[in-house]
Amino acid sequence: MALALRSVAIAAALWLAAAGVAQACVGSACMQIWSTADGGGALTIQWDFADHIHAVGCFCAGGQCSCATIDPGFITSTDPPPPGFFGLADGTNVSVEIVANDPEAKLKISNAVLDAPGESTSLGTVPTLHEHPSWQLKLAQGVIGDYSLSFKLTTDSPLYDDSALFVVALSNRPTPTPVAATPSATPTATATPLAPRCPGDCNEDGSVTIDELLHAVRLTLDPDDPTICRGFDVNGDGTITIAELIMAVNSALDGCPNAPTPTATRPATLAEIQRTIFSSSCAISNCHNSTFASGTLVLDAEHAYDQLVGVPPAIDAAAQAGMLRVDPGHPENSFLLSKLEGPSVGQGSRMPLAGLPLTPGEIQLVRDWIAAGAQQ
Repeated sequence: MALALRSVAIAAALWLAAAGVAQACVGSACMQIWSTADGGGALTIQWDFADHIHAVGCFCAGGQCSCATIDPGFITSTDPPPPGFFGLADGTNVSVEIVANDPEAKLKISNAVLDAPGESTSLGTVPTLHEHPSWQLKLAQGVIGDYSLSFKLTTDSPLYDDSALFVVALSNRPTPTPVAATPSATPTATATPLAPRCPGDCNEDGSVTIDELLHAVRLTLDPDDPTICRGFDVNGDGTITIAELIMAVNSALDGCPNAPTPTATRPATLAEIQRTIFSSSCAISNCHNSTFASGTLVLDAEHAYDQLVGVPPAIDAAAQAGMLRVDPGHPENSFLLSKLEGPSVGQGSRMPLAGLPLTPGEIQLVRDWIAAGAQQ
């Protein structure tokens, strides 16, 4: 009976995600679509996020990178609109049209990729319009910047006019990570909970939302999408299976598991860092594996220790500053930690270059291991 109920709940959750009947962007940025007048006027959008959309998931190969994020999403709501906005009539079909864009900036909606002025596609029909497009950047590897994309909303309804022009900036600049205080000269072991990832929790906020399930469903159907995150890809193989999708649904139904309480005060071991960070985020295709060896650095289990501990970095600016890739007992002089948090100008890009940045907790695992002497 319990299995049958869970199967029904999983099917219902996936149907709701795919059908888009939710009336809010739970846990996500929203572009609420309204009109400027009661019973007519022009289409318009209300949003409550900065106009910079960070392309958080990047996949690089052959010198080119694809970066994308699934948010923000377009939606219409049956809730009362705020002052100055008015609901749209049921049956109104709304489309989005690119007006101007930098060549690097694109917008993918379902199977349509809009990358040139004049291209458009339907967002859906009121009242069930709820679409999460993929905001994308196509860039040469190592290029960092902000890129403009402007669009308008259109409709074939005689009740409404086209919207005004809306402009967003797509960015692949890394978001800053707070730098922890410099540890004392004497290495000290500190407790770091080794919390398991919650399957389906892409943004790592401790819960799995309908929007994240929607994202997971799309990634299951489109394995080439560059926005896969480690929260979905539980085994780190670069694809999302039906089993992993069901795990994500279970997290949405039952909640994320709590992190275990450490039984001893100790830093992470290199084996734990290898399993949770290096193998899944660094020693991957076209990066720090034995075949590609980006930056002359290999971070698989066989080579990571010998290539990190006590070894000068390959980047001249860091080597000339006296840094080591890992300086045992001295995180502040360890270039590995600098690359994970955001290196100085002239010291290359923040790592990992492909996929999401490490969480503050993951970076702290590395910091604690180095501070405790970087034992093998």
